[in-house]
Amino acid sequence: MRRRGAVRRSIAVALALVPPAWLIITAVTVGPKLGSRMASHWSGTGAPDGFADTWPTFWMFAAIVTGLTAGAIALVVAARTTPQARMWVGIVVALSGLSALAWTASAEATAAAATPEEAVLGARLLLLIPVVGLGALAFLFVPPAEGQTDSDGDSDDDRRERPTPPLRSGDRLVWSGTTGSAWFGAPAAALIAGGILCLVAAIATPALIAAATFLLLLGCTLLLLASVRLVVDARGIRLVSTVFRIPLIRVKLDDIDAVSAEQISPLRWGGWGFRISTRGIAYVTRKSEGIVITRRRGADVAITIGAAEQARAAAELLVDQHRAGMRRAD
Repeated sequence: MRRRGAVRRSIAVALALVPPAWLIITAVTVGPKLGSRMASHWSGTGAPDGFADTWPTFWMFAAIVTGLTAGAIALVVAARTTPQARMWVGIVVALSGLSALAWTASAEATAAAATPEEAVLGARLLLLIPVVGLGALAFLFVPPAEGQTDSDGDSDDDRRERPTPPLRSGDRLVWSGTTGSAWFGAPAAALIAGGILCLVAAIATPALIAAATFLLLLGCTLLLLASVRLVVDARGIRLVSTVFRIPLIRVKLDDIDAVSAEQISPLRWGGWGFRISTRGIAYVTRKSEGIVITRRRGADVAITIGAAEQARAAAELLVDQHRAGMRRAD
């Protein structure tokens, strides 16, 4: 596992080096065809409406890309102990690629035209898709932090911590475990990176503020679901986002009728992700083990989580203690 982790970190670092390599290759191959002036800003029609000095602009973007690349590599290393660093690797690599694209696309368009004023950006704008995807790939290849494992031993699709074993009566924390999905995390990294870029570009083009707001909100929503912690304690059962510390599901002990550990199928609970259906409320990342909470009041709850049997046993212990305490109080 250590060797696989090292290989994945090496691939993530290689992906982080793609933007500076792309910038250098473009400068070497396209640079000789450029004059001292190039198109640098584009109107909604695709025609240039802003121009800049070629090489001072190149060195400015080279400095930005170099800084972002160094930051991405540092985050790959930090991800060994900091779970949130994985997300930022994807965001920073995507930003680095978008910064490189800002110069390379303009340089190629200018070199292909007779004059900078006649440059046409054209289909080069479609490069935004693979560039943002580069950040998503970087996120996927960074292994989870030490102390966390992947549900299938190598994939990041269902991460979880080693669960805390149930404690004795009177202890506050009984059980906790984390889970999540790269199918939320990777798109979140890409959307947030795109939103940040649009926000920066909005300085020159205010119309992009709406797009930036939409991308950031959507990215943060997915990030909210990318990694969650299930906690079973004296306050009940809670599912909390580990990134924003926002509770997603909360069931008090006196509202729990029964808790079972079983195989949870996404199709039976309305699909993947955070779902509200006629069956109940569910957080489902894949078809796997999890707990199902039957409530006295309100809809049932299903959560896919590793070591579901331990979570069930801990919940039942607390519910029994709570009921015994209520009977004594009566």
